[in-house]
Amino acid sequence: MKELKIVATIVVKKEFYDELITVFQTVVNETRKEAGNVSYDLHQDTKNPLKFIILEVWKSQEAIDEHNASEHFGAFAKAIENKIEGLSIDVIEKIY
Repeated sequence: MKELKIVATIVVKKEFYDELITVFQTVVNETRKEAGNVSYDLHQDTKNPLKFIILEVWKSQEAIDEHNASEHFGAFAKAIENKIEGLSIDVIEKIY
């Protein structure tokens, strides 16, 4: 199976910035412990500090599915609810 990558872009509402930094750190730390995770890194846009990008590498779609069903990811999804301006998720694979 090919590794899959996810590019998740999240723009947070300014008033929730400090709170969500902690939420991001928690989900990153917990996700890195998952057997199917190759890497899970949080980045911040240099021009817009409210824009975060999580670059993820997974061993398989099954690993992604397990992550999405995990308790810590569910807590993350609930914690950011109504506290973000935008969210986009792209699942990609290397072809060359």
